[in-house]
Amino acid sequence: MVLVFLPELQEGTAKGDATLGLMYALAGAVTASMGNLVASRNHRRGLPVVQMNTFGMFYGAMFVALYAMLARQPFRVDWSERYLLSLAYLTLLGSVVAFSAFLTLLGRIGADRAGYVTVAIPVVALLMSGLFEGLHWSPLLVLGVLLCLAGNVSVLRVKRDPASRPGNAAARMGEEREG
Repeated sequence: MVLVFLPELQEGTAKGDATLGLMYALAGAVTASMGNLVASRNHRRGLPVVQMNTFGMFYGAMFVALYAMLARQPFRVDWSERYLLSLAYLTLLGSVVAFSAFLTLLGRIGADRAGYVTVAIPVVALLMSGLFEGLHWSPLLVLGVLLCLAGNVSVLRVKRDPASRPGNAAARMGEEREG
């Protein structure tokens, strides 16, 4: 990921404080990981994906609303067709469908392995940017993308011990008693 974003940081083409942006990215990664662990725990407790998604989005919306109030940001809606269609797309596909799919994946393969999806997301964004925005693919960017993909493939191909799979607490408890 460092190689993917290094050209932007080196060239200084990014607007704003790059250090602050990196700190926000790190904080986002940490909080997303914590959310994955909570979702994994909720899966083990048998909570349905739809309810987890609903409450997660509700809490997120309340957090953003509280932040906006504290920052004294007014709530405005752009009533243009373009804005409303993009909002509908992001709400339905970018949030409801995407998070439901991710929570389902997390429940099936665990938080540790599902977390590697977040490495693939910027790669997909770069591919889309190349197709629709004319992104210039430098050799460093290509190398970074290839390393991200290779890392994901190598991590996800590793065979796991059945006792370490999510929801297999009985197998883990049996091993602890024997050892």
